[in-house]
Amino acid sequence: MTPPDAPHTAAELAALLRLIPSSVRDVAVGHGRDGDGVHRAAAEAFVTAWEATGRTVTAVVDWPEEAASWLRPARRFTAGAPDAWVVAGAPPGWARMSRRLAQSTDWAAERTYAFASLDSPRLAELAGASVLDGLRGATADGGTWQIDDGRSTRWPPPAPAAAVSKGGPVLGPDGRRRCPWAVGHPLNLAYHDSEWGLPVHGEQALFERITLEAFQAGLSWLTILAKRPAFRAAFDGFAPEKVAAYTDADVLRLMADAGIVRNRAKIEATVRNARAVLALRERGGLDRLIWSHRPAETPRPRTAAEVPTSTPGSKALARELRAHGFGFVGPTTSYALMEAIGMVDTHLVECHRRGSALHAGGPAGG
Repeated sequence: MTPPDAPHTAAELAALLRLIPSSVRDVAVGHGRDGDGVHRAAAEAFVTAWEATGRTVTAVVDWPEEAASWLRPARRFTAGAPDAWVVAGAPPGWARMSRRLAQSTDWAAERTYAFASLDSPRLAELAGASVLDGLRGATADGGTWQIDDGRSTRWPPPAPAAAVSKGGPVLGPDGRRRCPWAVGHPLNLAYHDSEWGLPVHGEQALFERITLEAFQAGLSWLTILAKRPAFRAAFDGFAPEKVAAYTDADVLRLMADAGIVRNRAKIEATVRNARAVLALRERGGLDRLIWSHRPAETPRPRTAAEVPTSTPGSKALARELRAHGFGFVGPTTSYALMEAIGMVDTHLVECHRRGSALHAGGPAGG
């Protein structure tokens, strides 16, 4: 049992901070009320670490294990529309709190991150079907866990990173250096090693990439990767003709689908984007439009800090996509798209995948 004076581990707190995307600026922190103060102490430790990064905590809210209603703390927890939520507590109390949040607020489980105190196989069952799908958390040893389809999956902590310096490439147990974001989770590693940065062409494939990048905004890419099969099933394989024909009934169907990210604005934008894809066929098509913005040169980042988040090229691409009726395609999302489909190579210079796009017919990696 964790002693009261050590409610969490340093590895746990570090893993929790790693889970939260860098795009998240504001979080609300919540904890259950407990006699020895373990959950409160965990929440306070997170607040201190988070604010040390220059980002904001919008509220610190607690909730009881038993109450007639959790409506008041639920409303306080979601007030001000934070980018994400961080929680510590006992599973029974959090299960009740999460049900109230799901019923009465705009809270989203997929934007919520939990301490190891909530890493329980009973948690999803206590909360009810799909309520906590997308919830992610840290384990005491620095690993991670996530709930999907009512089941919790756990991953071990990342292998010790050798020869890493301030965001430089990470040397893995297989002797290969990789971009830092690729380590720590098998989904990220597989995507980094087999897909990310390779040239992607074709209307349907590019429409899928645009859609997933748009849904990723404000979330971690790992969340989208984990839900990608469900996205493909829900959106008819991203066939533009089918998505363009969606009606209000389809939007309601998608909003009820716990397998995807249920954001009405993004769902409705995806339908409009599909119609924009069809309209582009008379003007050369989506593939031609996107790849016409491929830059003559690609970045040569040595650390993660040197990777751009947007460029004049991504701003131009976003501007043209918007002019043709696309939504949720700002300069940052457009640059993420350019990276993912091999228009630019932002694998770190010493990453073993640097230049892979060149071998597949993409930009020079150097």
